[in-house]
Amino acid sequence: MIPKVKLRKLLFLTFLLGSIFFACASHNFLKVHYRLPSQSEALKGLTVYLSFKDMRPNKMFLTGNAKKELKNFSETFSLIVSQDNKPGNLLGAYDVSSLFMEIFKQRLENSGVAVAANKDQADAVIGIGLKTFLLDLKGRKWILALNYQTNIVKDQYIASTQAFSGNAERLRVVGAGDAEKIISDLLTDMLNKLDLEKLFRDAGL
Repeated sequence: MIPKVKLRKLLFLTFLLGSIFFACASHNFLKVHYRLPSQSEALKGLTVYLSFKDMRPNKMFLTGNAKKELKNFSETFSLIVSQDNKPGNLLGAYDVSSLFMEIFKQRLENSGVAVAANKDQADAVIGIGLKTFLLDLKGRKWILALNYQTNIVKDQYIASTQAFSGNAERLRVVGAGDAEKIISDLLTDMLNKLDLEKLFRDAGL
């Protein structure tokens, strides 16, 4: 019969090893939690059509080192959108282009802008150009780089534009959780820096 103290230690060790194994298991997707800014109706009444262009020289999201750590990743992201520190809603699974399209759609609608299904119904076209979206692993640090630009196109001409570039680092502990955290934080920060009111104002809308 195993003494109670040793049994408790054995159970704890089993639980700990199981937790580490579960944390280390590679997922085929990464979870992105995008947090909207405060809701506004400043741009209510405007309707836009969204377009996306992947301008990255290399379309892969992971570097070689990051791919070794997240070996089963299939370039798929699950998106959760929340506001005002609420838990948020799981919207679905997306590749890179549809991820940015959905986040921008949520961002626009949060400011009162309607997103049209085709150009004929829109006052203007908002073009999203993704130049860099790359996750690297150097030593024990995740490093994420993001660079994008947003244009408003009217009558086939660029009427206004804004561009943003940023990097973030986070210590890797175990599993994909820290990678998901750095992606969620940088996407939220960089996409919420977009000044929609100025973008529309500069375009004369």
